[in-house]
Amino acid sequence: MKLRLAMIGVVAAGVGVAQTAGATKLRLTPIKLAQTVNLENQRPVSLKSFEIVMAAKDKSPETIVGKLDGPLAAGARAQFPLIGAKGCLFEARWTFDDAKDSGDVDLCNDAHIVFAD
Repeated sequence: MKLRLAMIGVVAAGVGVAQTAGATKLRLTPIKLAQTVNLENQRPVSLKSFEIVMAAKDKSPETIVGKLDGPLAAGARAQFPLIGAKGCLFEARWTFDDAKDSGDVDLCNDAHIVFAD
């Protein structure tokens, strides 16, 4: 069984377009780390655990910067803060009743994560 992790919304740093006096100018959209993670479990089984981990630099240990407090039932949603996070790219680790996996996530500008089969 392969799980699908979907990031919803604008995740990558994009280029916004603004019109001024009939001309089109490019405007850079600032990249900003989201303050909270929004989880949505669209799978038919419970999400037992979920955590966001910041990669270790040099020989320092990895840091958990966000964690789900308890299980998340099928069809439910949850939200938790990111604490001490830096950068945009993180590793997400999760465990369901029927599977365990991990993957890379970009949490800049939007951190809405949806699990679906």
